[in-house]
Amino acid sequence: MARATNGASGSALGKPGRATASGLAAPSADRQKSIEKAKPGAVIRPIRLPMRRLPRLWSTAVQFLSDVRAEMNRVSWPDRKTVIASTIVVVFVLVVTALYLAGWDYIFAELFNVLFKR
Repeated sequence: MARATNGASGSALGKPGRATASGLAAPSADRQKSIEKAKPGAVIRPIRLPMRRLPRLWSTAVQFLSDVRAEMNRVSWPDRKTVIASTIVVVFVLVVTALYLAGWDYIFAELFNVLFKR
């Protein structure tokens, strides 16, 4: 079972959110100290997210797609004859299974019609 921690370490599961009435995250302890030290009447601006995240996200996505393409080139794709043979097997098994289930459906439908005939 997850335990709430003081935020220093451990799982985030079970930790209370740090949202304020305005819906923004509460300021960190360092930020709170700098706000308290600010001159009266000074404009305190909200913290912006670092702009480093967007390029990192872009480069991560590009790297992922590059890896996918490289992996797809390493795949041993079946030839046309194998694909056709496999498709025929799948369709055959599908038809046999459908007929089997339709047969049992018909048998039970007739059985219930006989049993519950009024």
